[in-house]
Amino acid sequence: MPRERKGSILNRDGKLYARVQFTDENGKRRDITRKAESRTHARQIIRQLLKEIESSTAKQLDAVNMTFSELAEHYIKNYLHQATYVGDKKVSGVRSLIPALTVVRPLVEHFGSRKLRSLTYGEIRAYKQKRLQTPTKYGKQRSIACVNKELGQLRRMMRIAAREQWLQRNPFSEGDALISLSDETQRTRILSREEEARLFAAIDSHPQRGHIKGMALIALDCALRRGEIFTLKWHDVDLEGRTITVRAFNSKTAKSRTVAMTTRVYNWLSGWHENVTDENKRVFSVKVTIKTAWTKICRIAAVLDFRFHDCRHTAITRMIRAGMPDRKSVV
Repeated sequence: MPRERKGSILNRDGKLYARVQFTDENGKRRDITRKAESRTHARQIIRQLLKEIESSTAKQLDAVNMTFSELAEHYIKNYLHQATYVGDKKVSGVRSLIPALTVVRPLVEHFGSRKLRSLTYGEIRAYKQKRLQTPTKYGKQRSIACVNKELGQLRRMMRIAAREQWLQRNPFSEGDALISLSDETQRTRILSREEEARLFAAIDSHPQRGHIKGMALIALDCALRRGEIFTLKWHDVDLEGRTITVRAFNSKTAKSRTVAMTTRVYNWLSGWHENVTDENKRVFSVKVTIKTAWTKICRIAAVLDFRFHDCRHTAITRMIRAGMPDRKSVV
């Protein structure tokens, strides 16, 4: 049944308003009023409103005054919760909640009170430029990768808004791509064999750092990521078959994979396993970070500008140089 529509011009306290009344497809009576500068302007507004109404659903009309903060609240509640799994497969939520919330925060601070439908491509582009020019809390240059993460979250939020019919068009589709991964600075720091020897010598000089040696060996020889190593459990370690299984819910790509141990990784894990009584326990008790200890080890070993994640880069580079399959095999 077609919706009933009509427009009129109101005069309230000497001010003109354009008004349109109609019944939407759900049978709900609606009344939209906009301020006008003159009767001519009011008639223009009425025509524009009637055109918008013709192409809008009830859901879109309900979202006319929706703010970005309201979208962010919906996004956080329904999408940024702790990950839930069916077997090894993640079906909803995120594995790392705090980093995801941290990325959304500056978006809310910048766009929060703005009406969702008023956001334009140009304003998002301006936000990108502003963030690139805003130093980090440590006074350093903000990286393109950091800003890309924020824009990636914003793009996802806008897609959700469009899917929910709160937006008539996604501003990200109104111009050139705002996210360019090719512009991000790629680290190419590879550990030399001499540096590796100094690194392990520095670790061995302090027996209490034995767990860090195991973590470094697994990263350097098996190309596991830091998070995959932190969450590794003994039932994922097959000493007889000399393999390590990375579970899908611990992998960045949400895909499980099995990697072979080198002899030195096998020897270290075998020794570390001697007193283990619960196979469901983690191999390493580290829960947060080893950044401070790693920085100190690198300083003692005189290994400059080398982050723990660079161990994985080193592993993949060595595999390729040895003629092994490309990095897709260790994703």
